[in-house]
Amino acid sequence: MKVVYYLATSLDGFIADVNESVAWLEKLTINHQATGYDSFFDTVDALLMGRKTYVFVYHHGQWPYGDKPTWVCTSQEVSRMDGCNLQHERNPAAAIQQAKRQGVATLWVVGGGRLVETLIKENLLTHISVSVMPVLLGDGIGLVHSLSKPLYLRQESSVSMSGFTQIEYQIDNSLI
Repeated sequence: MKVVYYLATSLDGFIADVNESVAWLEKLTINHQATGYDSFFDTVDALLMGRKTYVFVYHHGQWPYGDKPTWVCTSQEVSRMDGCNLQHERNPAAAIQQAKRQGVATLWVVGGGRLVETLIKENLLTHISVSVMPVLLGDGIGLVHSLSKPLYLRQESSVSMSGFTQIEYQIDNSLI
């Protein structure tokens, strides 16, 4: 199963600003149709996210991900959002095992630098797909919260699009 961290980041490696906002993305003059998001989303069978990301979505409108099974990894209870196919398992490793049993081929890790840190430590993340945006934020929430060891990547593809670059990497555990 492919477990992919698909996200946008500033050139200096931040996924949100110091106020935990992604409003900076809206200020960029990038054609949404040209980003490849819709094509990527069509390949996604299910979602895995941390509590902060889920709460952000919960408080900012309607559930945007359809009925795809969604695991929220947290030690806290979360309320089911209308339209969300919320799964009950909250431990990342157990959620990934449950996704495998359900036949999920591609699991999208939505947001969550801390969740990604856990997935990396437990060798559960298989891919990173990052859109590098033409902005420097200077501070904020980083691409990954922290790492206890380097993570080596093999580039699978790179495409320069209208104003940004999309890079696909596979985790290379042979170098650990």
